[in-house]
Formats: sequence, structure tokens, C-alpha cells
Amino acid sequence: MLIFIPYEIETLQQVRPWANWLIVATCSMVSLAALSGQMDPNVIEMLVLDGWNPISMLGHVLLHGGLGHLIGNMIFLWVFGNAICTNTSNPIYFGIFCLCALSAAIVHNLFDGGSAIGASGAINGIVGMVLAMYPLNRVYVLWVFAIRGGSFEIRAWVLIVVWLIFDVWGVVSNGAGIAYWAHIGGLIGGVAIGLTFLKMGWIQLTEYDNESLLDLVNRGEES
Repeated sequence: MLIFIPYEIETLQQVRPWANWLIVATCSMVSLAALSGQMDPNVIEMLVLDGWNPISMLGHVLLHGGLGHLIGNMIFLWVFGNAICTNTSNPIYFGIFCLCALSAAIVHNLFDGGSAIGASGAINGIVGMVLAMYPLNRVYVLWVFAIRGGSFEIRAWVLIVVWLIFDVWGVVSNGAGIAYWAHIGGLIGGVAIGLTFLKMGWIQLTEYDNESLLDLVNRGEES
């Protein structure tokens, strides 16, 4: 089985991303408590995304279906969340993460409707922020196949488009067990949030950064 694991994205670090660290820690602790049977089943049921309950529309990010599910999501959140958090500010990042979770939940409810858990939809929203802010930055990825492995680098936009294709394929092929619509909803929401925040000046790139998606779009309109 071929496995790809992103481990770093090429960005500047402006502040310590404690808000993302806190989210990673909270998701991990709540998920481990639920998986080990240390959490009240009524609380778990309240957190599962199943309809339009506002608590579950945010709380579903705290639960995961198994240790592998949790570890995989937290790796992605650590890599991409730290990159966005350190370059937006901690309070703004926390709000962005919540908006991404809601975006994923809304699209999932509209187009899927089944119960769901996991932070992957919200994480895809953070990945969408990366696409908006840092499409040309390099992502460093480990690969493992059987007993062999290595690493490579790839532009963020290429990697994200590949992930989107897999999610669209999952929807078209009626893939079971994965909330593909939540992934797509989170990604779209993250891109929209990122472009809006850049346009309004609520987040700003430094003079040392590559062009953002907004810069590329504006340059295309001018040419």
C-alpha cells in the first residue's frame, strides 16, 4: 500500500500557533476518551454530526472512528493548521477553523445527510486557506511503499487539486465510509474565507511570500 504523509509546508513563522496546538490537543483528548470508553455515551451522541444541531455541527470535529483516523487527521491539522495559524494570528485562526467546520457540516447535511464524525472536513477548510494564501508554496511529503520510502516536494496547489479529484471521485463512485461532501464543503469554504479575508485586508501576506491566489487572479484579469 502506497502512503503519502505531508510533513511540512514552506511558510514563514510569525507567531507561535498555540490556537492550532490547542485544537489538536482537544481533538486528541476527546477522541481518546471516547475511544477508550471514558466518555458518557450521551455526550458522544450529542457531538456526532446528524442534522442541523449547532453543537454537533462544530462538535463532530472532536470525535474520530479509530486511532488511525485520529492520527491521520492530526498530522494534517498539525502541518497545515500551524502554517495558517502562525500567519493569521491565533484568535483569527480559531474563528477560521470554526467557520471551516461549519462549512463542511452544512455541505455534508445538504448533499449527504448521514451521520459523521471527524475533523477532516474542517481540516480541508484549512487546506483551502493554504490554496488561497500559499498556492505556489512547496509542500514536503513522505512516501512509504512496503518497506521502502522517501520524500518529495510539490507545489501546494497541485497537491490540493489531486486531493480534490479523489474526493470528487469518491462522490461519483458512491464511496462508503468517508464523508466526501464534508471534505469538498470544507475546501470550498476555506478558499472562500481565505480570498475574502485577503480581499478585505483582515489577513496579509508579507513581502517575502509568494503570490496568493487572489494575486494570481488579479494579475490574470489585468493581462
